[in-house]
Amino acid sequence: MNLQYIELELDWPSDLSVFELRNHILSKIMNYGEPLRWAISSLTTPSRDSIQKISIEAVLIINEDKTKNSDA
Repeated sequence: MNLQYIELELDWPSDLSVFELRNHILSKIMNYGEPLRWAISSLTTPSRDSIQKISIEAVLIINEDKTKNSDA
């Protein structure tokens, strides 16, 4: 088991409410590993677009495949 730090930039579509944002972020982070801890580090609104950019910092738990470490 390892820990890995990642930074992501995600879109926040205007049709996604603040209440739905947490699940949206977690679903994206889960593509990389199991989140131990995460935070929104910045929020950017480029002009008057309907999509905001969110910067995420996360520490993930990475489970190594046991078959890679076994001696056959």
